[in-house]
Amino acid sequence: MLDRRAGRVPVAEPDDVPGQTQPLLVRAPALTDERVARITGAHGALRVYLSRPEFLQGDDAELRELLGRLRRDLEEVYGRRLPFGDETEADRPGVEVSQRTDSLHGRQVGMRVGGDITERGRARVDQEAGTITATGEQVGIEVEGTIG
Repeated sequence: MLDRRAGRVPVAEPDDVPGQTQPLLVRAPALTDERVARITGAHGALRVYLSRPEFLQGDDAELRELLGRLRRDLEEVYGRRLPFGDETEADRPGVEVSQRTDSLHGRQVGMRVGGDITERGRARVDQEAGTITATGEQVGIEVEGTIG
């Protein structure tokens, strides 16, 4: 993906991924400067584990957060969920919302919850608006009640 941004690989060329039936296609508009910076930063932060795998700790909250952000960015770039290993959709409970707009004039609500979502209650909203006008409003989550 970083090779595409640098022009070494065409954006339109699909990535073949073992175990996936369809090749991954990059959604060029999702390659924002901010997203590429996060992915590049994650790449640099994760390089240490190539030479020092003993540093990997399953309970490392910072590493888990970094990997979660990286996964969300890659899923947005490729426009689909990316399962790892034998993971299935059921292994990722909760609700995820991703919204993009160039110009927002009205109200964009990522999620509105009137009660419980799940027992483990995970919610994630990823929104992006190029311009929000004076009459526009972007709301990530409105909750009346509990999520989990």
